[in-house]
Amino acid sequence: MTIKAVFFDIDGTLLTDNRTVSASTIKAINQLKHQGYLVGLATGRGPNFSLPYMASLNLDVAICYNGQYIVDRKTVISSQALPKESLEKLIDYAQLKQRDLSFGTATDMIGSRLLHVGVGKWAYWMVKRLPDITADVLMLGFNHVYRRIRPKTRESMLAKLEQPVYQVVMLASKKETDKLSTRFPKLRFTRSSPFAADVISKGMSKLKGISLVAEKFDFDLGQVMAFGDSDNDYEMIKGVGFGIVMGNGNRRLKQIARHITDSNNEDGIAAALKYFKLVE
Repeated sequence: MTIKAVFFDIDGTLLTDNRTVSASTIKAINQLKHQGYLVGLATGRGPNFSLPYMASLNLDVAICYNGQYIVDRKTVISSQALPKESLEKLIDYAQLKQRDLSFGTATDMIGSRLLHVGVGKWAYWMVKRLPDITADVLMLGFNHVYRRIRPKTRESMLAKLEQPVYQVVMLASKKETDKLSTRFPKLRFTRSSPFAADVISKGMSKLKGISLVAEKFDFDLGQVMAFGDSDNDYEMIKGVGFGIVMGNGNRRLKQIARHITDSNNEDGIAAALKYFKLVE
């Protein structure tokens, strides 16, 4: 089947571990654009983080917050705020467990400064060098120390809900994340960071976001190639016609991949596009 659209996850996929876009990736994207493919981002990041990449790479669309907020060059294509009642319950849980939260709005991620560290360059450097359990213990230890120094009140967190919230990022281990779905039936918990859970609406995903873009631009999921590396890419990789997993991607993703390419540090995007003859 003919490919009409290509989507890239950002962290661990579009970006190298040094948080740059490699020259081979830029060249490949330019070729895709020249040949008329729709090219976009599909990420757990918010629009404030994604739009600079969209602009610098001349991309057509950005699916942000795991499908909760989608923009093209001119308009907001779709936005789905999290239910306030569920957010209030999540805040109560975070207070009980002493977990930091960040709230994704249309303009920024507001809340915990610690979580900015947990999804930044330092976190990706650390996770490459530590076992999963050790990394979880270390980050949760930082969380408890940070909360003692900068305590958060329930009222201060509730104040963040005065504007629509499209995603919450919560510091949590993978084991804890796996248990939260039953406690919060209207929410979905997925992961793109080794230290935190992305909290979105039940039924939402990057794949759902791609399907909404497909309706607008008149193509179907079988005509999509998508690149990813983390748990929050699972539905996308499984559901599109050509799901490509980076060499640095996790084992669960590689089991359902249409193709496994080289890592994000080894020109994996360009290699896969050349393999499928989308670029030269």
